[in-house]
Amino acid sequence: EFIGDAILSVFGAPLRNPQHAEACVKATMKMLKSLDRINAWAKHRELPHIGIRCGVHTGEVLVGNMGFHSRIKYGTMGENASIPSKLEELNKTYSTTNLVSEDTWMNLPPDAFIMRPLDYIYLRSTDPEPSIVYNILAAADDKSTKADRLEKMARVYADGLANYRSQNFKKAGELFSKYIKSMKGKSGKEDAAAKLLLNRCKFYQENPPPRDWDGVWDQATEPS
Repeated sequence: EFIGDAILSVFGAPLRNPQHAEACVKATMKMLKSLDRINAWAKHRELPHIGIRCGVHTGEVLVGNMGFHSRIKYGTMGENASIPSKLEELNKTYSTTNLVSEDTWMNLPPDAFIMRPLDYIYLRSTDPEPSIVYNILAAADDKSTKADRLEKMARVYADGLANYRSQNFKKAGELFSKYIKSMKGKSGKEDAAAKLLLNRCKFYQENPPPRDWDGVWDQATEPS
């Protein structure tokens, strides 16, 4: 379904697919890889760079033909239907190209993708606890030379987030710094998500959160 300049894709309906979560994530990675090739082609022709952001979520929705007999369309309804767009928009905060909800992560085959747990957020205002959002770095069977390094650094970031959640901000900051240094590309550009979490660690070291802190940052005190 086209929604303005966005595309909403549904996996698992109308045809049942038990591997709908994996199929969706694979499609996401395929789109991003294809776009890399398009941008490489465009660069040599001095054409504009194109960027997209993807949000992936798994949950129950109402799917089918909706409307009146004079105007009907196939679509989705329900609270879960709006979460992918929230994740897509949230990519702007971390300068990422994809974000995957914890619900999707739980429905993926173990070790199918190299992913890092990016941050703790509330996807719904009614959620009793925050959930983790994930960033896909590569497919686990990626034969590129950097796949092993990505898997290793994903563990470093995960350790950093675990220490961050436990309020061990000094140790978390060291791990995020290690991630930034190791993942810095030839351009010298730093990973924006790790940099953001590092800045939060510095902030919370000087301004400790309450003991019952749930790991979610407060927008009112968000460091730049």
